[in-house]
Amino acid sequence: MNFSFEKPNHTFIRYETIENIEIYNQFLNWLKGEFDLYLMEESDSLKVYFPNGLFSVTLFSDNEKDLVIEIKIIGKTVKTANQMVLRIDTLYNHLHKVFYK
Repeated sequence: MNFSFEKPNHTFIRYETIENIEIYNQFLNWLKGEFDLYLMEESDSLKVYFPNGLFSVTLFSDNEKDLVIEIKIIGKTVKTANQMVLRIDTLYNHLHKVFYK
């Protein structure tokens, strides 16, 4: 995961290659379930606004064989951003275990 500092926010960006669109859709469903009490926007990507920050998950694809998702987490403090990184990573790692046994 990459880390950058943009005043006044701390940004973590992670790119993951996935095998098919079902994995992306399942990941979004799990995120929506985990963060259902937070404000969400769904357009081209999923944006979730949490206290002191937000995260987004975006699908980039040129074709069905080259699917890449971007997970971007922006927090006002490093602690807030790190906590959200851990929550999202835990969910993604569990999803990865389920789909890639």
